[in-house]
Amino acid sequence: MDESIELLFPDLYGTLSEKVAAVTQVASLCKDVQVLEHIVEHNQLMSAFARLLEEDSDVEMSFIIGKVLLAISKVADFHEILANHRVGATILRVIKLELKRVGHRLEMKSQPFTTRQEHFFFICLSILANLADNVATLRKMVKKGLVPIVVGCLQMKSVKSLMVSLQLLRLSSIFEETAVEIATQGQNVIPKLVCMLQVQCVDIRSDVISILFNLSFLEQCLDLISNQEGVHKFLVDNLHEEQLNQRALCLVYHLSSKHDNRQKFFEAGVSGYLIKALKTAKKQEMNKALAGLLVNMTLQPRCAEYFVKNCFVDFVMSTLQEVESNLDFTVHVLLKVLRNMSAWSRSLQCKIAQTLEDQESTCLQGYVERPASYIDVTQQRSLYWEQNFWNAHVSFLWSCTFLCENEDIVVELVGILSNMTIDDLPAGNQWHHMMEEYNSDMMQFLKRVLDPNDGSVAPCCDDLKLEMIVWLGELCADKECSCWLVNVLDCINRIFTQSFVRRKDDEMSIAILFFYEQLLLHEETRFQVIGGDGVIDAILLCLEERSSLGYTAAKCLTLIEDLDRNHDGSLGDVGCYIREKRFSLVYLAITDEVDS
Repeated sequence: MDESIELLFPDLYGTLSEKVAAVTQVASLCKDVQVLEHIVEHNQLMSAFARLLEEDSDVEMSFIIGKVLLAISKVADFHEILANHRVGATILRVIKLELKRVGHRLEMKSQPFTTRQEHFFFICLSILANLADNVATLRKMVKKGLVPIVVGCLQMKSVKSLMVSLQLLRLSSIFEETAVEIATQGQNVIPKLVCMLQVQCVDIRSDVISILFNLSFLEQCLDLISNQEGVHKFLVDNLHEEQLNQRALCLVYHLSSKHDNRQKFFEAGVSGYLIKALKTAKKQEMNKALAGLLVNMTLQPRCAEYFVKNCFVDFVMSTLQEVESNLDFTVHVLLKVLRNMSAWSRSLQCKIAQTLEDQESTCLQGYVERPASYIDVTQQRSLYWEQNFWNAHVSFLWSCTFLCENEDIVVELVGILSNMTIDDLPAGNQWHHMMEEYNSDMMQFLKRVLDPNDGSVAPCCDDLKLEMIVWLGELCADKECSCWLVNVLDCINRIFTQSFVRRKDDEMSIAILFFYEQLLLHEETRFQVIGGDGVIDAILLCLEERSSLGYTAAKCLTLIEDLDRNHDGSLGDVGCYIREKRFSLVYLAITDEVDS
């Protein structure tokens, strides 16, 4: 074999016909891996191939050398030898030169790529794709200008040439510098990729979706993708194809993080796909991309309404009763979705009230499909209660909340309940009726969540405490509930003072202040707040915070001043104390400002 190569070697420096004949003979020997081993170990021959590939302008010669190098590049063990002869860098230079010729042809308004040229590009790009299996080599190629070269090759008509171009772009798109480079010329690249989502070839669409997904981690690329006309409809269509479902799902989930995209995906019909996908995977561990998309899409009002109107609440409730105990992730996701839907129904009630007050339906435009379904225009009254979204499920949610031991799930359950109003309860029920029905369970639950000094159970997480206090604040709108909840006021006072002393949770403090405010509105419970141990001083300390916490504390203290009055209407002792402390705080703030 070595002797044959030595005999052929002088011809590589002869006339063009001699060179072609020699290279053709070497190419004919490349069917055997052992022969390839002899070729790659022949240092002079490999150097001659690299030189001829770059220097010789004959297309046939370059094509045959490319076939030899492609055969060698298919063997991973030979990649280091190819790197030593700088084959990758040479091919990049050759393609770059050929693309310049393509550019000249475009200026002359002729066909950009000839058939022979596309075949040559396919071979060269295939060599680069084989070498790109090594991430370090791939990064070097990206730094040497691989991305603009591959982008220039996206205009080829040959399916196999286009596929290898997309393969290289997909591999390169894992690097941030690739996304940055494409973002700078995104007006040309991303529209081309989006158009390819409509082609018949599934493999091409699969690579395009993967490329767009990788690019979408850069904010500029995410915006460029989102702004492409038709991209949302194309992606939803691809969700229905089994081979593309998972890739498309990841990209749709990523894009759905933006408000405008959620609206466009809803208009493209993603809601129907989501409900179908959920029913198909009812008792299985939920796909994480599907879970994320569900949660994101139910933040969109029309999508939330679509889910509610299509009996999604009933579906989730039945699923929660049937699902296996080891599928906590699925349960958690379904409850997050229900929580988004309960937030929508609460916001809907606020918008209905606003519409009735303003006597115009602009508040509901775009929020629901048919505003007339929720308002009786002739009698100027709300029809929300007649929708019966939640009333059949409230008791089940209450019992689940008290029985469940998974804190993450309980957080969602409590969040759902805190979004509900009296109009979500069964006919004739008030919140205090529910508390009477679940009196013992409710007290044990409150003690477990709120009492930090009870050593019988491990302390609950702050997220659960926060959701619990928000819920209690909502329940206190009912006077009978507020009288009952005074029993846990000492626990909440302790949480409030500890939360503020640690200076780590303004949100918790604001929720507790809202709870106090609700208790102050009822004569039967206001003095338990006013006379609470250290409560007034803790609220006064909040005034020092120039944030939402300080504003909420000031509002709460103003309410206490208004309510703490003597028989003659003058300020009571607590009111005078608050006013004195507030004036001193204002004085200190002014003094500090003058000194500075």
